[in-house]
Amino acid sequence: MPRGSSAVRALLVRNPTSRHALDDRWLARIVAFAEERGWRIACQTSQFPGQITELARRAAGAGVDVVLAHGGDGTINEVINGIAGTEAALGVLPGGTANVWAKEMHIDREPLSAVAAMIDGDRRRIDLGRANGRYFLLMAGVGLDGAVIGRVTPAAKRRFGALSYVAAGVPTAMRTRPWHVRLRVDGEPIEGALYWMVVGNTRSYGGFRPITHRALVDDGLLDLAMMQHGGVFHLVIDGARMLAGRHDRSPNVRYMQARSIAIETAGLPVQVDGEAAGVTPMLFEVAASALSVIVPGGSQIGVLSRTSVGGPTPPA
Repeated sequence: MPRGSSAVRALLVRNPTSRHALDDRWLARIVAFAEERGWRIACQTSQFPGQITELARRAAGAGVDVVLAHGGDGTINEVINGIAGTEAALGVLPGGTANVWAKEMHIDREPLSAVAAMIDGDRRRIDLGRANGRYFLLMAGVGLDGAVIGRVTPAAKRRFGALSYVAAGVPTAMRTRPWHVRLRVDGEPIEGALYWMVVGNTRSYGGFRPITHRALVDDGLLDLAMMQHGGVFHLVIDGARMLAGRHDRSPNVRYMQARSIAIETAGLPVQVDGEAAGVTPMLFEVAASALSVIVPGGSQIGVLSRTSVGGPTPPA
């Protein structure tokens, strides 16, 4: 955007406890770089958990065009819960232990490259999931991975990164037994064993492999992958099928698409976007076209459908 035109107003929110958080010198470089390209960026750093949601909500209410989230998936989750249903768009500067959204959208981890991708990117309207009213961008997990996430401390994530999930996951997977559950998928009752359920708005699980591999973020649906039984045998066999992209053909896996999933059975642990989110009973539902996002311009991203309406990064 040339000098003299109306600048895009953006707020950059930063989680200072996030892994790979940028320091003040980097923020100054980002602000100067963006100003040369016609963006006016203010920066705010959260002081306590949950504050980013309020900062994002206030920014959207004040008419800010873009809220840039710097941190991991948890930071992005806080931002979307502040701007969902508004005209403010989500932009991302990757950081944190994991940033699955950045990987799905092919956003570079190098800070200035990421800023450039946001400035030159396309604005799209996408769906969100909702878990008992709390929005999620990527996925929710019920059962096994809800239990794993509950055992990973913030200190372990900062120190060990993705290895902290492995360290918690292996013993948890060995100890966890299937639950007998009652649920309704778009109102249809289902009852039986459940070891692990992924409710996906996007495809990639932890940036590792696609589990809800048919998901599109703009189709008005959530994708549901349910593993009924655990144990070493099923984990090895279904893990191999997942690596080959054929896990939906396993007799132990049920794959569906739905607008709502109500889990009626109490006591199953839940995570959303990699953060512990309590226990069931819980209602998962799609919030169609609830969020504006900025993605790198001109790229063909599989999780976005070709029919999704595009447009410029906020108009000047």
